[in-house]
Amino acid sequence: MGEPLTTYDNLNEDIQFTEEETTELLSLSEKEILVLMLSEMKKQTALMSKN
Repeated sequence: MGEPLTTYDNLNEDIQFTEEETTELLSLSEKEILVLMLSEMKKQTALMSKN
C-alpha cells in the first residue's frame, strides 16, 4: 500500500491555472495574494472538518 496523501499533495493536484489566470495572479499585490491564500485555507479547513 502506498503512503496516504498529505493535505499539500491534495492541494497540489488541484492547482492548475490557465495562461490567463496565471497572468491575473502575477498582477496581484502581496496583500491580495495573502487574502486569496487565507480564503483558500479557510475553504480547505471547512471541507476537512466535514469529513
